[in-house]
Amino acid sequence: MMTGRHHVYAYARFLSAMGALSLLTACAGQSWTRPAIPPLENQPPVEVADVDILSVSGEMMEFAEQHAPRNLKHANKAFNLAYASLDRNFLNFRYDPSITLSAEDAFRLKQGNCLSFSSMIVAMARAAGLVAWYQEVDVPQEWSNINETLLVARHVTAVVEDQHLEYVVDISRKYNEQERRNRDHFGIYHWRRKISDKEALAQFYNNLGVDELIAGQLAEAHAWFVKALDTDHDAGFVWSNLGVVYRRNSQDKDAEKSYKVALDLDSGNSTALNNLYALYIEQGNEAAARDVQAKVERYRRKNPYYLQHLSTEAMEEQRYKAAINLIRRALKIKEEEYRFHLTLARAQLLSGDKSAAESSLDRARQLAPPDSELDSLSLSDPDQFIELD
Repeated sequence: MMTGRHHVYAYARFLSAMGALSLLTACAGQSWTRPAIPPLENQPPVEVADVDILSVSGEMMEFAEQHAPRNLKHANKAFNLAYASLDRNFLNFRYDPSITLSAEDAFRLKQGNCLSFSSMIVAMARAAGLVAWYQEVDVPQEWSNINETLLVARHVTAVVEDQHLEYVVDISRKYNEQERRNRDHFGIYHWRRKISDKEALAQFYNNLGVDELIAGQLAEAHAWFVKALDTDHDAGFVWSNLGVVYRRNSQDKDAEKSYKVALDLDSGNSTALNNLYALYIEQGNEAAARDVQAKVERYRRKNPYYLQHLSTEAMEEQRYKAAINLIRRALKIKEEEYRFHLTLARAQLLSGDKSAAESSLDRARQLAPPDSELDSLSLSDPDQFIELD
């Protein structure tokens, strides 16, 4: 079982780690009293400052005035602003799902994730006299694995209204691609939801907490998550992430409480459910684990890293065909993960198919970062793959 990892959700990475962060929101209209947030034991107190994620710099004002001047009445201001923000010849913005910045910093550095870019667009559009807001959209879940933390990304775009038309502005292009697929295959659109500035700010603080959690800075992570809950007390995904902090700080009772609060706010929060299950397994609480096991298994089999884990287990049991099938399922979800190709190469080699293993290893090398040391691997020794899977 995958008991050593936690899920975390971070929006705009929107991250979720097994022990992860998830930007799942609470049910609309739900009335409740927020429980007290447990203190972080044996850690130094940390204070974090408020951030204005929609502040507009002089340079941003100039950009907005150049491409969407207020006195422009007979042209599409929203389109002009969006086009200039996305065109490399104007702003040359670099999309990086791992970087969470305010609107002003995103514009200055010309980089950031979907939340950062959306904040920049919303801020400049409003400065140009347009109506603009944040929107959460339904796109396929994306998983990543950083420092033994599994992260689940959700997605946010900006929407700008102009002349009674709404323009979705998406730096990653995921929204447009998903809309096309929904039309092609279903004839309808999947859900999209307007989120308030308050929710976006809570997601911003949440992402900063995720960054600190990945870096092992538990006190800082706790401080950012608390600030996120102070901003939006209905943010169940933040409670799930808080639970990860408590679990890593050996505060199991507080971790369990946090996961349960997350589930009270959103019973469909699969990340919180998975983390609660992992906690029960680690504690040896088999009865409690059985109560949630079936739901967790359905969730985990959509997680490519869990499928990789099952593939590795199958290899250890010499079930090589099963191992290959499992890791191929993971690759269907996330083909660009070089570690999955590495796992496939090992399974193919152990099954006796050296030619296929060479091809999979070549693909892993193409996708791997420069410091991965895959060039030193030899197919003559399958055990070399274990440490790098």
